[in-house]
Amino acid sequence: MRSERRHDPSGQQAAARSARARRVLVGGVGSLLALSTFLLAASALAMRERPAAPTRSADELGIVVRTPQQLERASDVEPTVARFVAQGVDRAWVQLKQDETDEFTSGSALYPSAIAPIAEGFEDGRVDRLVRRLAEAGIEPMGWLPVLHDEAAIAAHPEWQSQRIAVDGSLEPEPGWLCPFDPAVAAYEGSIAAEIAVRFPDLAGLYVDFIRFDGDYSCACPDCLEELDARVGFSARNGRALEPRDIRTAGREQNELWTAWTSLRAEKIVDAVNTIRDAVEEVRPDFRIGAFVLPFSARSYDQNTQAGQDLARMARAGLDEIVLMGYWDDWDRDPAWVREGLDGAAELVDDHVELTVVLDGDMGVRRTRRTLDALGPWARTASWFEYGAWTDAGFRRLGAARDGFREDGALPPPDHVSVVVRIDTEPDYQPSYDAVDPTMIDRVVDLLGEEGVPATFVTVGRLAELQTAAVRRAAAAGHEIASHSWDHEQLDALPVDEQLRAIDHGLGALAQLGFEVHGFGAPRNSITDEGRDRLMDWGLEYDGSAAYDPLVGLDDVHYASRSDGGDGRILVLPFVIPNDYDARYVGDLTASEMAEAWMRRLDVVVDAGEPVFVLDVHQWSISLPDNLEALRTFLRYAKACATCRVETLRDAAANARAELDRYELPATTSGTATAPVAVRRDEVPS
Repeated sequence: MRSERRHDPSGQQAAARSARARRVLVGGVGSLLALSTFLLAASALAMRERPAAPTRSADELGIVVRTPQQLERASDVEPTVARFVAQGVDRAWVQLKQDETDEFTSGSALYPSAIAPIAEGFEDGRVDRLVRRLAEAGIEPMGWLPVLHDEAAIAAHPEWQSQRIAVDGSLEPEPGWLCPFDPAVAAYEGSIAAEIAVRFPDLAGLYVDFIRFDGDYSCACPDCLEELDARVGFSARNGRALEPRDIRTAGREQNELWTAWTSLRAEKIVDAVNTIRDAVEEVRPDFRIGAFVLPFSARSYDQNTQAGQDLARMARAGLDEIVLMGYWDDWDRDPAWVREGLDGAAELVDDHVELTVVLDGDMGVRRTRRTLDALGPWARTASWFEYGAWTDAGFRRLGAARDGFREDGALPPPDHVSVVVRIDTEPDYQPSYDAVDPTMIDRVVDLLGEEGVPATFVTVGRLAELQTAAVRRAAAAGHEIASHSWDHEQLDALPVDEQLRAIDHGLGALAQLGFEVHGFGAPRNSITDEGRDRLMDWGLEYDGSAAYDPLVGLDDVHYASRSDGGDGRILVLPFVIPNDYDARYVGDLTASEMAEAWMRRLDVVVDAGEPVFVLDVHQWSISLPDNLEALRTFLRYAKACATCRVETLRDAAANARAELDRYELPATTSGTATAPVAVRRDEVPS
């Protein structure tokens, strides 16, 4: 039973909205009256009984289908349905309107709409056929409708565009976003939702997405500010009209005005939900109505206020289901964050609505299983999103993870945790080669020898040529030498051809000096897709061009495939922040505080069941006496860890591959080269 409680605006505000709602809509219908005539004429087609969505079970497979990717041609419909049937899909959310301006302008209809402009090629009704064939095949079709991100509507009605408050307090257009304060906006989106409900009688329901604001400071158009002023009496108290800069100030102070601002924005989102739901229920009272929303954060409430998605209010807006988008790594978080968010969201919705989660469908088997482990009882509610087309290989990977989770339960811990000290061997932060000398490397090598542990010196080619003896001494002591490019270049700031030359030059220099190189770490993590492809051309085993803070989120070891579509992949070994420079010179920590920060993060990684912990330091910083002692303290802590083993990056990569490949499918475990680089600088890959 849906709750009928909803926001009841004042008569004055409702009258203002009524006047504004008489604006002309986009497309051929021309007005709400004309649209109503169209819908009433077609409503008989839609009025047939449809059962409520079945209760979610652990075996049910629900997926989101991005139709521009899945149905590039009309002939893709039958193979798509056959694939979904073969892979056991139970429910499919079919995209009916473009979300972001990727393949088409956002807001373009992916079916022959009488209201919104139609995406090129989708005039042929391929999505109609997909929905019909899914229903015939026993797969429950749902509609997925992005709403407030709609450049097509803005092109026809510029006055609908959201206005955000710039840092200086001025207003500027919010690219692509509509203002939900304008009732004509929700009326327009509601008209499209109602058209879909009539046009697609086989749909069991409709779920809205992009039903939010794009930031804390939107929308702040004059109408928005006028309504806020009327609510808080700002003008009466201050003797002047409320201005956008006042909202910026309120955000910094988190004062009463800010509370009123976030509350009003949340009400406008619920108003939009109500309008869209009412439009649908007028023609399809049997329709299931849901919403995809950003993940509620129990730790970082600022990630909720910016969207205006108040789950307590939305749950009472007559929705049947709220689906939290649990793409945890998009927010630099971890699966535990999604679990906390779901638990917190459940308290807010208070059984007024079904609460479920949608997860990335393109994660590796182990990463998916770890996510399901963390979600616990919420795992049975999970559906899956794939940005590209759903392929047989993708389904096999997802199926292996889901089957393993159901049959075997939680993943066991890795055989051991590889703890790596990675020494970026480079010019100092100036950057200056004159400021660094070989004794810096020597002091680190001496400490490592005293502690009896190996490490990896990630070295720029130019410094290796300038301080060859010191680097050779490190290698002779059993430490690994890896590449840090040629001259500490910011790769992603260079044209592609220059990026590749920098990578080639650095690797070639090390090879010419006789070092066997198996891995790479881009300066300041500035790797690009093209650069990573180049590492695979060289046959490298791992790339260390990523970083994360375990106290905030997770970026676990994972494979990266070629961006050019070719065969092969490379293991990505992210390092932990803060590194020594961040801790001492940015965070202003003492050496002992830095060691404590590293030990805390090692505990988190070990407890999380991750196979690798990489500590990143720099020879010109860590070689200072206090910092060396901090490193010694950390190493002794790591050596005392029963499940830890201090290793080189290459050994850690082998451990990580063994852990990943234990769960990956056989078809996905090839393509990681193990041959060392042994080419001259003039024989780099073409």
